[in-house]
Amino acid sequence: MSTTATQAPHAQGVLSALVTPYQSDGNPDETALAALIDFQISHGVDGLFILGTSGEGLLLSPDERKAFTEAALKLVSSRVPVVVHCGAADTATAVELARHAAGCGATALASLPPLFFPYTPESQLTHFTRIAEAAPDCAHYVYDNPDRTGYALGPDLVIKMIREIPNLRGLKDTGDSLARITTYLSQPDPPIVYTGNNVLLLGALTMGAAGAVSTLANVVPELFAAIVAAHRQERLAEARDLQLTVARLQAATAGLPYIASAKHLLDRRGLPGGAPRSPLPALSPEQRATLDARLAADPALLTWLQPVD
Repeated sequence: MSTTATQAPHAQGVLSALVTPYQSDGNPDETALAALIDFQISHGVDGLFILGTSGEGLLLSPDERKAFTEAALKLVSSRVPVVVHCGAADTATAVELARHAAGCGATALASLPPLFFPYTPESQLTHFTRIAEAAPDCAHYVYDNPDRTGYALGPDLVIKMIREIPNLRGLKDTGDSLARITTYLSQPDPPIVYTGNNVLLLGALTMGAAGAVSTLANVVPELFAAIVAAHRQERLAEARDLQLTVARLQAATAGLPYIASAKHLLDRRGLPGGAPRSPLPALSPEQRATLDARLAADPALLTWLQPVD
């Protein structure tokens, strides 16, 4: 068992699920990435989660993901922890990406389960074991996102994997069930749990989770940081009101392409957003107008979306 992986402090609070900015030719934009990272850190995030769903990691080639990882870690320069998503449809690619990210100095790694084909619990265990073994000195987290993968790993399998894989420390649970998060946290030796649901940050923190990995934290990191601060200082009424503000912001994007919506909100704040990579849809002019109209109808919400100086 690796002392580094199992005893190193983990990020607590809000980790921004960093979006990936692109140049006009469709390649990742390192200049825009630098501006986005500086904005996140200066406005209070406790860490970054890169190349996940919001970061469109599965739409980048392995070489692009390696280059992005190198650039992001260099730009962050150890100011906050960085979790690198290395999941892939096949084990070999995930192993390659995990080994590379760990070698670049990633704080921790995370992996979606394999996609598309049906898998057995045994094959899932083998998959995650090989990824973790590729970077034994780096903490690893399961990334359970059933809305995107088409199936849930679920507490029974995830807890089994955490018990059997030495450097598997916990999970990111991207779902809408606080009850499932509580199942993990009620274990005799509970894993480290992050919610991937923007509106569950306060509830998860209250139940003892480490925090959240949030897409909307790209747009309003100061709002998420305020929730964390209010919770830590036991100002729970304030924390509740702030969490409800996040809920209203998420509701404004309902029915619209989610990553494109987050990038449009970044554009509104004068930050690098742009369009997602194909085949993800961009917002149509009508969809942008719909989102803008929903925001305009909530003046209190607009105060959090002012352009950045």
